[in-house]
Amino acid sequence: MSERQYKGKVMVGKVVSDKMQKTVVVVVETRRRHPLYGKIITVRRRFKAHNETPHAKAGDLVKIVEARPLSRTKHWRVAEIVRAGEVVEMIREKELESLLEKERVEKQTRKDEERKRAAERLAALGGFESVDEMSGDQAQASEFEQEYADGDALAETEGDEE
Repeated sequence: MSERQYKGKVMVGKVVSDKMQKTVVVVVETRRRHPLYGKIITVRRRFKAHNETPHAKAGDLVKIVEARPLSRTKHWRVAEIVRAGEVVEMIREKELESLLEKERVEKQTRKDEERKRAAERLAALGGFESVDEMSGDQAQASEFEQEYADGDALAETEGDEE
């Protein structure tokens, strides 16, 4: 296969955004040696490229070619898709959702533990040995309330008969 020839500059980069109509944002990475320190550094440059038929999606590796100015910031066009890529954002969103769910469960567990400790402290302050003993007294109190309510109901029915 022969390599296709283009007029002007040609660069290969990764599409990082395809949210605009007919425009993609392409990041081109070049590695070069720092002039003073000699360390190899990665230089990332972002270009807006015209994507007439929106085939290029986020994550794709594309070849962009220099073109006439199409807008204030768009001076490139997508020539071809070198390799289709996977969308990383969806994976990130799934991970984020799972982390949020895990955090919600942990928060609920902590709340339940705090309520249990508070009930135990309240039982100790009330002179009870355990929370169950304290709740048993509440059950007795509620039985008394029911009897009292039943007594009121009986008194009302007797008053209606007279």
